[in-house]
Amino acid sequence: MNGTFTLAIGERRTIKSSLFGTSQDMMYCGMSSESTFSIGLLFSKGYQGHALNFYFPRKSSYIILDKRKYYIVDVNPEHITLQLSE
Repeated sequence: MNGTFTLAIGERRTIKSSLFGTSQDMMYCGMSSESTFSIGLLFSKGYQGHALNFYFPRKSSYIILDKRKYYIVDVNPEHITLQLSE
């Protein structure tokens, strides 16, 4: 495994982009409770876009976004550390 990264609340990371100007980003949205955290998946093209909020249990060992598996290394109210699987 490789590709460990940390996202603070509101920080974005591009997970997919194309030559046609479309992109997909993930954003850490914080913890809505002590046992739940939220990841936003943002889709955009030019000035248009939309986003989905996904809620996961804090005890999750991994999440899947855009057919990619991310292992959860650490999650707290200020940041999340993820590791992209191979």
